[in-house]
Amino acid sequence: MTKTNDVPIALPERATMKDFQRYVHDLEAMHGWLEVDLVHNCFLMGEEVGELFKAVRRFNKYYEQAEADALADDEAKANVAEELVDVFNYVAAIANRLDIDLEAAFVKKNEKNQRRTWAD
Repeated sequence: MTKTNDVPIALPERATMKDFQRYVHDLEAMHGWLEVDLVHNCFLMGEEVGELFKAVRRFNKYYEQAEADALADDEAKANVAEELVDVFNYVAAIANRLDIDLEAAFVKKNEKNQRRTWAD
């Protein structure tokens, strides 16, 4: 568990998206990252998305590098999970910078998506 001044940062049981956004804010405060601006957060998230893609590639055993150590399936899956969390943390941080309620935005956007159709 991560601590700030000996006070653990924790999520409540059955955390809401607001709770996750608050948690990311507290985590950023703990590490001194609140002053990282919106554009740099986007750049950093882009790097994490690349790491997520690489983790997925390794999980699926696509284009393994000869010198890369092969990961066991459970280890590869755990790596994908970690990279997903890194991306999620940046999404929450970006939303926090713009005072966007991710839960409300999620519901609104997916209401639109339910009515959309995509070509095959």
